Amino acid sequence: MLTKKLTLILGLLLGSLLLAGCAANGATGTAAPSLAVAPTAAGALPAPVVEQNDGPTPSAATMTAVAALPAPPDATLAPADTPAPPPSTSPPLPRSPAPLPSSTPLGPQTINGVPLADIAPLPPETAANIQAIYAKGQALGRDPRALSKLGDSTLLNPHFLGPFDSGDYTLGDFGHLQATIDRWAGSFARHGVAARHGLHSWTVFDPMWADEAWCLPGEHLLACEFRLQNPSVLFVRLGSNDAGAPDGFRYNVKEVIEFCLEQGVIPIIGTKADRFEGSNENNDILRALAAEYHVPLWDFDRAAETLPNRGLDADGVHLVIDDLPHDYGDPAAFQRGHAVQDLTALVVLDGLRRIIEDVE
Repeated sequence: MLTKKLTLILGLLLGSLLLAGCAANGATGTAAPSLAVAPTAAGALPAPVVEQNDGPTPSAATMTAVAALPAPPDATLAPADTPAPPPSTSPPLPRSPAPLPSSTPLGPQTINGVPLADIAPLPPETAANIQAIYAKGQALGRDPRALSKLGDSTLLNPHFLGPFDSGDYTLGDFGHLQATIDRWAGSFARHGVAARHGLHSWTVFDPMWADEAWCLPGEHLLACEFRLQNPSVLFVRLGSNDAGAPDGFRYNVKEVIEFCLEQGVIPIIGTKADRFEGSNENNDILRALAAEYHVPLWDFDRAAETLPNRGLDADGVHLVIDDLPHDYGDPAAFQRGHAVQDLTALVVLDGLRRIIEDVE
């Protein structure tokens, strides 16, 4: 009997303490932090810049998490086989008339014999959707002259696009691309918080991967990057760390694209040079998604096919680190992985620039 009374008294005391704690914390509470992606407020920390690392840091490909995606047995890459996204993010956004071709000279139409139309395809549907995404972004206050990067270490070895900010380049016959360099000057050498070693497609939205020095509690790295940099354009390079679950990879990249559309940021979907998943399956998925959502494709894989060993270092994943500058007046530059990667990315960005400047 005494034991029961003691138990009852202890229970009442514990309950009182819990209620007091809840009342005391009611203002701060346990509500999930807001993930609204707004530009950095005045006086906040400056956007981070990740320094160039010394070389490749290879690691084994890891299994892609499928999360809560129970793929049907007959799942394919066809858009019809996947549920339609919510109306606010359904691809494509409302189309405007396709832009007229720019009168600016376009320079060479191939890189190592590969047509630029294959490396940077911009069909009318994609061009119209780029205009619509850009218009939405401008209504949200996106910076028309800021870009960001989302990806793994293949965007970090060495500074992807960095020479276009440092001046370590000569454009040669591609001099018409200088206008694009000028427009996004200051963004090329910046990695920000969304380019991380070992990043998988399924960890993009995991707050555990966000840099605590720059990101808010509960904020995933892509939301953090959009808040800090407020970009209008995002280069996306994922897949080198994803293997074994193509349906999961496809689902995860769709999530990235749809988040960009919601935020008024134009995603440029990049393919990769490696075959670390044992095939070219991830690149095929990326191509299909770019076509499905009518967003720009940066098909570097097509140009990598023309390079010795696809431009890859001994680890089979990272590109051989090139000496600078990128001199596109020298034929040797077109046999180097980073030089060709940066040039093809700039070609895609130039095509995008022409489209959005037609409506500015």
